[in-house]
Amino acid sequence: MTDTIAVLALDAADVRLAREWDCTNLLLDDHAKLETYAHTLDFPRTMEVWPTVATGLGPDEHGVVGDANEWDNPALRAASKVTQYLPREVRSTLGRPFQRAGQERSMAQTDASHLFDEGVVRYWPGITPADHVREAWRLMAMASGGDVTEEQLKRELVGFAGEELGWLAVASEWDVPIAGVHSHVVDIMGHTYANREERLKETYEWIDREVGYLRERVDRLVILSDHGMQVGWLDDADPGTHSFEALVSAEGVDGPLPDSVYDVREWLEAQVDETATVDDTAASSDTPVQHLKDLGYME
Repeated sequence: MTDTIAVLALDAADVRLAREWDCTNLLLDDHAKLETYAHTLDFPRTMEVWPTVATGLGPDEHGVVGDANEWDNPALRAASKVTQYLPREVRSTLGRPFQRAGQERSMAQTDASHLFDEGVVRYWPGITPADHVREAWRLMAMASGGDVTEEQLKRELVGFAGEELGWLAVASEWDVPIAGVHSHVVDIMGHTYANREERLKETYEWIDREVGYLRERVDRLVILSDHGMQVGWLDDADPGTHSFEALVSAEGVDGPLPDSVYDVREWLEAQVDETATVDDTAASSDTPVQHLKDLGYME
């Protein structure tokens, strides 16, 4: 256990659904609705809100504005069929030429300072390359086109989430003040099962159990979402569309909880252990360079 604050950015975790299904690990010791915002559309967008959480700035200042959704792109669905059994990183690389109008596009990243400048962060939209979001869109495209079974969709998404939460558990053992990771599994499952309560409930119960394992590894945990998900059984107007029911929950971190996605950075920076430092000693290898070249590790 360390004093590192572990931050799980759980995309689309809806505070109403977490409460309804008694997800005690998602709700932690203290939780609340987190105010979020819409910018380019009438509802919150992943690529716009998460940079705000990390920087405290709005889109006009952090400069990351969400791209149009790519789920209905026929070229992307075709590429998905061909590459679905390749490793994650390979699929992401091969899929880029199939983006809209055949142009290669990358996830925008802000130049602004952010919450993790003195810590570590992985997969955070607008802060890191976040190719895992493109991978999630690929799966959503396949699901929308009927090109993947429900079991394949579940297997891929929970595999991604396992990797993401596992990384956060390990990163929390490093001598860093704060570590953050983003996961997209709840978002994609929310879009997929917006009118199928039992199936989405299964997703929430699964991620709640996984967060329970994470809680065993860390003393200080914060869970955030950028938005929730409108669903049919709550009589929401547009099931499958992002809701404004975002979540913040915490344990081992002093309150009161932040009111808005704009307040998260200031709140967490006031909590970090400023004595934590990153070891900047240069790495070295005890194996002769020529042998590494012979093995193909180096050119």
